[in-house]
Amino acid sequence: MSIWKKENALFEEWIRHEKKWTDWSEEELNDRFCWDGLHFTGKPSERQDGKDGHSWRVMDCDNKQDEIWAKAFLKPIFLCKDYNGNESVDIREGTGYYDEKLYWKFFKKYLILLYALTNYDQKNKVFPSYDDCCIKENYWLGEKGFFHAPVVRMNLKKIAGESKCSDKLLQKYIQNDYQYITRQINLYDANVFVCCHSGEILNPIWDLMWWNKELKQGLFTDLKQHDKSDYSFWYSEEQKSQCVGILSTNSYL
Repeated sequence: MSIWKKENALFEEWIRHEKKWTDWSEEELNDRFCWDGLHFTGKPSERQDGKDGHSWRVMDCDNKQDEIWAKAFLKPIFLCKDYNGNESVDIREGTGYYDEKLYWKFFKKYLILLYALTNYDQKNKVFPSYDDCCIKENYWLGEKGFFHAPVVRMNLKKIAGESKCSDKLLQKYIQNDYQYITRQINLYDANVFVCCHSGEILNPIWDLMWWNKELKQGLFTDLKQHDKSDYSFWYSEEQKSQCVGILSTNSYL
């Protein structure tokens, strides 16, 4: 069974779970639940969405994303808060908006970091230069750019929100949906985790990385800091996974 089918089966079950503890009606949940995970690969299609710019979608999926993911040396999963909107979307085929000047801060940083991770030179053990990563022709429509890259983007709060999601609300969703969050993460065998948060260093997404004895929740029990002068990079010896700190719209990469 493809990862896409496994995701969809999990999401159907996840929606039923949301009905048990949220105040959302069945209709509202179906309208606002966000389908996410392993991003489709293939030729992108552009459409005009009014004055705000252009929306891109992978409309003609080449069905190779499972193969590309399986062969990847670094398999990054970007853990995000929630989708900013009021309707159900499939993040696996979308990229956000683009105008002629700049991507939204998050997306630009997301795509630049993704390009660095997915173009790691295994032979020479080096990442592409920062300057190369920042070239739009590389990280956007290039042969090794976003539309052909192995990446999982996952929301920890699956119900689309409005503008901002408070840490208190996010923590509530993580605690109530923890079994589903971990089941989705376990679909991918990812080895790089990027915590996407626009606020403080200590936040619910970053906390999810560490095992909490009281809550009996957390992804890793043995995270070790690479460099004590930099909180952002940690490593799990047991699971051979890299944990990258915070991808924030309030700071530089």
